[in-house]
Order: sequence, then C-alpha cells, then structure tokens
Amino acid sequence: MSTSFKKPRRNFRQKITIDSESDDETKEDFENVNNENENSPQMVSSEQTKKSKKKKKEKDALGMHRSSSVLSFNEDEEGEALKIKKSSHSKRIAKQLKMASKLAKEEEERVQKSYQSPPRKASPVHREESLEDRDEEIRRLREEFQTMNGDDLEENESEEETEGGNQLKKMIKKGEIPDATMIHMIRKKRQQARDYGDFIPLDDTERVENSKSRLVRDDDNDKSDDDENERIDFSVNTQARDRIKIQNEFLAAEHGSENEDSDQEREWEEQQIKKGVSLGSEQPDGGSSAAAPTSIDQYNGFQDTTVLEKKTFTAFPSLTQTGGSTVINMELIRKRLQDRLNSMDEVHRSHTRDRDSLVSDIDDTEKSIETCQEKVAGLEARYRFFQEMRGYVRDLVDCLSEKVPDINSLEQRMTNLWKTQARKFLSRRQQDVRDQCQEYMTSTANVDLTSPEAVEKQRRTAEREARRSRRRRAREMKDIVGHHDGLSSDDEENQSEIAKYNVEKESILSGQERVFEDVVEDFSEVDSVRERFEDWKQTYKDTYQDAYIGLCLPKLLNPYIRLSLINWNPLEADCMDFEDTKWFDTLVFYGFKLQETIAKDDDDIRLLPSIVEKVVLPKLSVIAESVWDPLSTTQTSRLVNVISKLGRDYPCIQANNKATQHLLNVIVRRIRTTLEDDVFMPLYPKSVLENRSSNASVFFHRQLWVCIKLLGNILSWHGILSNQMLRSLSLDGLLNRYIILGLCNSGVNKETIQKCQSIISTFPKEWFEDLEEDKTMPQLENLGRFLVSVARTLYSEGQQNKRDFDKKDSRDFIKQISKMLVNIHAMEYAVNLPM
Repeated sequence: MSTSFKKPRRNFRQKITIDSESDDETKEDFENVNNENENSPQMVSSEQTKKSKKKKKEKDALGMHRSSSVLSFNEDEEGEALKIKKSSHSKRIAKQLKMASKLAKEEEERVQKSYQSPPRKASPVHREESLEDRDEEIRRLREEFQTMNGDDLEENESEEETEGGNQLKKMIKKGEIPDATMIHMIRKKRQQARDYGDFIPLDDTERVENSKSRLVRDDDNDKSDDDENERIDFSVNTQARDRIKIQNEFLAAEHGSENEDSDQEREWEEQQIKKGVSLGSEQPDGGSSAAAPTSIDQYNGFQDTTVLEKKTFTAFPSLTQTGGSTVINMELIRKRLQDRLNSMDEVHRSHTRDRDSLVSDIDDTEKSIETCQEKVAGLEARYRFFQEMRGYVRDLVDCLSEKVPDINSLEQRMTNLWKTQARKFLSRRQQDVRDQCQEYMTSTANVDLTSPEAVEKQRRTAEREARRSRRRRAREMKDIVGHHDGLSSDDEENQSEIAKYNVEKESILSGQERVFEDVVEDFSEVDSVRERFEDWKQTYKDTYQDAYIGLCLPKLLNPYIRLSLINWNPLEADCMDFEDTKWFDTLVFYGFKLQETIAKDDDDIRLLPSIVEKVVLPKLSVIAESVWDPLSTTQTSRLVNVISKLGRDYPCIQANNKATQHLLNVIVRRIRTTLEDDVFMPLYPKSVLENRSSNASVFFHRQLWVCIKLLGNILSWHGILSNQMLRSLSLDGLLNRYIILGLCNSGVNKETIQKCQSIISTFPKEWFEDLEEDKTMPQLENLGRFLVSVARTLYSEGQQNKRDFDKKDSRDFIKQISKMLVNIHAMEYAVNLPM
C-alpha cells in the first residue's frame, strides 16, 4: 500500500564560509545565482540547501570540521572561525562526493521501500520477531522526528518532478545562470501546485519565525532589512509538532502499534480480498453498487488510490451471452433483425415524408411565383396611380396654401361691408329715437335753429319723414291693411349710399373670380378634386379607407366652399340658398353610385354635414353677431328659417355640437344687446296721449308697437332656443319691463285691445299645454291683471252710456278679453270678468 508521506531528508544547515583565497570565479557565480533568483525564494532556498550538503560532505571527506565555538551562541563571537581552503585534488574529492551521495540515496530508497511495502501475512514462527523489529524501527523514527528543528522539516522533491526543475538543477550544478523565461515557467508551475494544494512552499516566514532553529540564513526569510533591532523568536514551532504528530499517527495506523492484535490485520486482509472479488464480478450496466469504503481504507481523510482504481474496473461480458445472460438462438436473432428492419422502415418513412413535404413546398412556391408574376402588372399600375395621386395631393395642398390668404381677405372684406351697412342702420334708428324724444320732451322756444346741430337735426328729420312717406305709399300701392307705425323696419337708403355699396360689392365679387384664374382646372374646381378622390375610392377602396380620406375631404374642400359662399347672406331678400349652389350639387352624391348599398360606417355619408358644421355654421355666427338686426322682422324670419332647415336636414345641428352652441349663444347675446340699447318707452301724461294727432302721442304708440314687434321676433326662436331662455328674454326682459308699462299709460280703447291681442298671439301654445291648475305662468300674471282691469273699465263705461251701440261694443271687447285670458290659461281671471 502506497503512502502519502515520504521520509524527509535530514539536512542540517551550515554556515557557508568562503576563503578569501578562493577563486573569484566561484564567488561571482554564487552571487549571480542569488541575484537572478531573488524573486523566487523557494528556488534559492533549495539551491542553498544542496550547496550546504555538498560543503558538509567535502568537509567530512577531508576531515575538516569546524569548531563548535563558531556555532555557539554562548561563546564570544570575537574568536576566529575555522577557515577551509580549497584542495588541489578537486577531481578526486568530486568522485568521493558522488560516491557518498549515491550510497546515501540508495540507503534512503531502501528505507522508503521498506516503509511503503504493504503488510504481509507473517508466518506464526517469525511473527513476534517481526513485530519487535517494526516497533523498534517506529520508535527510532519517532526519535528522529522529535530531534528535527522547524527549519529542517523540508520534504523531498516529488517523484513527479518536472522536467524544468531537473533542467534548472543541472544548469546550477554546471554553473550556468537560468534565463528569465525558464525562471518564469518554474514559478508558474509552482504557483499551480500551490493552487491545487499539492505544494508546501519553502518561503514560510511564519514557520521560520516560530522555529526552534538557532541558525538563520542571511538570504532566507531575513528581516534584518526591515528591522535591525528586532529580537529573534526562539518559541516552539507548534505547526512542525502538529505535522510530526500527524505523521506518527499515520505510521502507527499503517504499521500497527503495540495495542493492535493480529485479528484486526487478518480482518483487514479478508475485506480487501472480498472487495477485489466483488469488483471483478460487477456487471457492465452498473446494476451492482460498490461497497462503501470502511474506516480501514481511509487514514485521516486520505483514501487508498489502489482501491478506487479497483472499484472503477469493469469486466468485459462474454461474447456468447447477452446482457441478461441469455443464450443466443435463432428467435433472438430474428427478433433483433426485425427490430432493425422496423427502425429502417421508420427512417424510410420519415425520409419519404420529408420528400413529399419538399415536393409540396416546391409546388406551392411555383404557384406563388406564377401568382406574383400575374400580379406584377396590377401592382405596377397601382404603384403608378399612387405616385400620381401623391403628386396631385402635394400640388393641391401647395396651391390651397397660397390661395387661402386671398380667400380670407375677400371674405373679411364682404363681412366688413355688411357690418358697416348694419351699423349705419342701427345708429340712424337710435339717433332718430333720441331726436324725437328730445323734440317732444323739451320746449322749442329757446332752441337756436341756426346752429349746426339744429341744422343737422332738421336734415335727419326731413330724411326720416321722407322714408316714412315712401313706405306709406308703398303700402297703399300693395293695399296692405292693419299696419301700425313702428312695425316697419327703417332700413331704406338713398341712391348714393346704394351705389357706393354696390361698387364695393362688385369689387369683392370680381376678386372672387380672379382667385383661381392662374390655376389649371385640376386644382381650381371642386369637380376636378371630386373626380380624383372618387376615382381613388372606386379603384382602391381599402387604401382610401385606410387613409381616412372621408374625414380629410371637408377640410380639403373648405377653401373652395368658403370662396363660393362669400356673397351668401341669408338676411337679404334675393339671397340664394346654399343648397342651390354648384358645389352642393357636386358633393351631394359623392362616392356613391346608383343601385349601390350605402354602408353606415362610410365616412363619405358625413361629408355634407361636416361641411355645414365647419363652413356654414361659422358664417351664420358671424352674420348673426354683426349683421342681423333683431328689430327687423324680415331678417329675423329669414335667419330663423335657415337655422330651422339646417336643424331638420343635418344631424350635426344639435345641442351637443360646439358650432351649434356657439351660434345660439351669439343669437342670445345679440337679443340682449338690442333689449339694452334699442328699446325705449317714453312716459307722457294721459292728456297728451289722448290726443292721437299730437306728435308725442304718435311717438309713444310707435315705440310701443316697436316693443310688441320685438316681442314677436324674439318668440319666433321658439323651438330653437330653450323655453327658459325665451321666457327670460321676452317676458322678463321686454313684456313686464316695457310693454305692460306702456299699456297702462295708453288708456282703454280699441287700439289697446288690438295691442293685447297682438301680444298674446305671439306666445307659443306649447307653453300653456302643461299647466294643470287654472293659473297662468308667473311671468303673465301682470298681463292677466291688466286685462281684468280693462274689462272692468269697459263694463263700467258701457253701463254709463245710454246708447245700445256703445253697450254692444263694450260687451264684445269683454268677450275678446275673456278669450285672451283663456288663451294664456288665466281661468281664475276669466271666470270673474263682469259680463
């Protein structure tokens, strides 16, 4: 049985002395070796150890020993040390040293072989003698280990010494200096040995410091350079003792001790034999597991390598038997051949499937190639179409980007023209009201008629009366009856103003025609744009929908439609409906053909509603805010008709739409402005009002009829504006604030009854359908009480008059008042009327 430890060489370090008369060449070689190997302390240490052994043998051969006083620390250091001179018979001495070293190596190998040889079963006769010899040898070895110092516990070099190490030793023996490459390789190998744990470093500073040795080399772990005054440590090397103890226990376990008996050794031998037999009979498939190693196989964590090698050995099975020790017969051969045939068939089938798959793939590829070749022409035409469409759209956008500023300018000029005309009419009417109020409220005795203000006032009065006369003659020619002063709109102009307005309007319309005169037909007409995009939809509908052209067209067509609607003013009498324009006829059936089903998710269905929302409604908002006159019945009725039609025909006109909300808010603001600025009700004594021929009475009744007309204009928005807003504007802001006050001052007569009938006729009937009780709306309570007071006045006057005609007229008026109260759902007042 092999061991993991070898007997260390007992090499004692000795002080190397060099004679002053020695060769300088030898001294230089020694210094060069030390200088070259100062970075590898292990190499230096081993080389110095060999040199010290060689010196010792030379001294022993020549009989030249140093005096003990040189190595003693107790004697004085002043004594001279023995100096040895080199012998002239160098060759003879070298031969003697070689013979001595050879004999020492042979002796060491013999001792190691005796230690490493496995224990043999001794005969019963010589067993006692062998045990005694072995015990004597073990005791001798223990004494030798105990006498060794920490610095002398150096292991021999391993038997697997590398080729580089031997080469280094040979070079040093010859006196050659190793180069840097060889030193680097040896250092690298030693570092690998340290990493694997198979190397005990020579540079053990802690071991040297804790060693018992009294000698300290100058070149091995010398710390004199670091600290010259540091004391030398003479403590016991505990690590060396531990190693010696481990070796003693290992040797005792290997060779046995005095307390071991022969039964244990015999049992160990039998177990080893059984293990060898069991390992040889293991099956190839590894079915039987090896026995676990016992405590005898292991020593302090080291296991016998020979046992491990035997465990991994596997015997070859017999060629005449199968794995299950079955005899080969024809059935077994047939089965094996059948299995082989089945596997080959499976491989063949898989190859066949692969071939069929490849053939089908080739066919599919050929068909795909043919299909792609057939599609090449269509794809080429498709590519050309989209390239042309791309260029057309880019050119169209560039063209519109240049023309939009011109369109905005023309549109703004036309809007300003209408604003100027509307403001002129509004300011003239307000000035006439102020002039008449001042004329009938102040005395004319102290007025200077020659002042510029008086002259201007006279001019305005003359023009006002002239306009009224022309309207009166026009009504007489048309045979219009039932008209009252104040119901007509004072919007006539003289010929000079009309001519100036027409010149400016013609200039704007001529600019409208010149906008696209420098543009080709493909970009100047809505028809051309429609044909391009309609062709796209009919040819490649999928890409048309993916590009969301239906959502982009309203914005793209916006400049053309705004340009065509520059002169569109629904407040004018001769204004054409926008549905009669050319662009509307072009786009009304855009993207659809006859006998074609229209999809609900098609964006082109919402093309016209989107145009109305984005173009028409904003234009109406501008007109209602700046041009519309709420006191004009004709303008109000035309605007109401247009908005009502849009609400009926286009689903975008609804309360949730932002454009619609903006338009309605503009209308409400304009009505409130009129209530604040244009409504005026003068207050005169009854004596003045009873004289119907006086100018003050005429002015008063005209203003009252103006208020009644405005009430009807406001209530014409019923169905468009909310009921709450209408009641707030008409009843709270106009009826109870101005009209009731004027009725109370006008007196009781036939004209008053007509005024009340006109007022009640403007109320929407839907307001009174949901009333449950006999009471009317809270806003009409004042009107109901006024009608009751008029009926009582007429009844009392009829009773005082003796003539039957007057009594009959009074009863008829009371009946009319009763009907009016019923119409406003004031039942409680109608029941209590005097008849």
